[in-house]
Amino acid sequence: MPNRHAIVIAVDGLRASALGAYGNAWHPTAALDRLASESLLFDWMIADSPQLAGFYRAAWFGIETPRDGVERELTQLGDVPSLARYLESAGIQAALTTDDQWVAEQADQLGFGEVLGVEFPEPATAEAVADTELAQLFAIAADQIESWGAADAAAATDAPSRLLWIHARGYHGAWDAPIELRQSLLDEEDPPALELVVPPTRLETRDHDELLLHRSAYAAQTMVLDQCIGMLLETLEAAGLTDSTLVALVGCRGFALGEHGALGSDVRDLYGELTHVPLIVRLPGDNSVPPPRSSELVQPIDLAPSLLRWFAVAAKQVAGQNLFAGNDAITSPVREAAYSAGQSGEVAVRTISWGLRQTVGNGGDGVASGVIELFSKPDDRWEANEIADRCPNEATTMLALAAKFRCSEPTVA
Repeated sequence: MPNRHAIVIAVDGLRASALGAYGNAWHPTAALDRLASESLLFDWMIADSPQLAGFYRAAWFGIETPRDGVERELTQLGDVPSLARYLESAGIQAALTTDDQWVAEQADQLGFGEVLGVEFPEPATAEAVADTELAQLFAIAADQIESWGAADAAAATDAPSRLLWIHARGYHGAWDAPIELRQSLLDEEDPPALELVVPPTRLETRDHDELLLHRSAYAAQTMVLDQCIGMLLETLEAAGLTDSTLVALVGCRGFALGEHGALGSDVRDLYGELTHVPLIVRLPGDNSVPPPRSSELVQPIDLAPSLLRWFAVAAKQVAGQNLFAGNDAITSPVREAAYSAGQSGEVAVRTISWGLRQTVGNGGDGVASGVIELFSKPDDRWEANEIADRCPNEATTMLALAAKFRCSEPTVA
C-alpha cells in the first residue's frame, strides 16, 4: 500500500457552534470554513462523556461510555489494545504533540512512539496571535510535518506511514488571544473586552453583558485556532504531503457559555453545548468536489475504527463504525441514537428528531425522581424549549431508550 499519513487535531472545549460550517456567523473562521468545504463534515458528532478521559477512552480504545459515567484511568482498561498499539504492530509510526500533561502521560504509556509534551509558563494575554499558546503548539506540530516531508523525499517508497495526533487544551487552557481580537467582536455601546487569561470554572449568571464578554473571549480563541489551522494546512501542502495525508479536526467536548444559566470548564450538564462537537475529515485527493455532508449520528467511538481502516489495519477489539474508507464516505445509517453519560447517573439521548436529558434524583424512586427534559431536534439548537409534557409519547419513547442504555453493558468488540 502506498504511504498514508493522518493528522488528527483534537481541541478540548471546541463546540460545533463555534465554526462557520456549523452555523456560526459572528466571528470569522476562514481557514476552518475552507477546510470544511474540502472535507466530509459530520453534522452530528455527539460526545459521549463530559470528561476528557471519556473522549480518549472512546477515541483511542473504541470502548463505549460506562453507564454510570465514571471514567477509569486509560491505563486500567484491561487487555484492550490502544489505537497506537494497533498502529505500532502494523509498522505505522504514531506521534502525539500536546500542551496537556495528562494526555502526554497517557500517550506515553499507551504505545505512542513519540510523545512531545509542551509546557508553557504562567499564561498572559498575547500581543499577537503568534505569541499565543495555541500558535506555539501548532508551530511545533508544523515542524514535525516538515520533517515528514523531508523524510519522505529522502526515503521515497521506503518511508513509513505516520499518525500525528495533536491535542490542544484549547478552551480549557489559556484564553490568551490578543485583546484586539476580542474587542473586534464588540460594538461601541458594549462594555470593554475582558482581559481574563484563565477561563472561568463555573460562573452562574444570566447578565447579558457578562455573557457577551465571555462569549467574545471564547470566539477570539476560535479566531486564533482558525489561523493555526490555516498555517498547518499550508505547511502540509508545502511539505508535499497533501495527497497522502488525511486531516481530521474534532472537538473532545464542548464548553458551556451560559445557555442554561452557567458557563465555564466545570459545567458538566449534558446539554448540546457540551455534547455537540465538530468532526471534519479531509481525505487526500481531488477535493474540488467534496464528499456530501453526513447527517448521521456519530460518536468518538467511531474514530479508532475509522483511522484503523484508513491505515488498513485489522482490529478485532474495537467497537464503533468505520466512517470512511479510501475516498468513499460510508452512507448507510450508523446508529439510531447517540448516548452520553455523566456522573451521578445523568444520561442524554440524541436521535435525529429528539434530544432527551435525564438526571437521577435523590428520592426513593431512583431514576423516576430525576429531571426529564425533551427537546425537538434539530430545530431547537440551543435546547431552550423543554416540551416533555407536551409530547408525552415521544418522551416515553426516548425514556425507553435511556433505560435500555442504562441496563446494557458497554460494547468493546
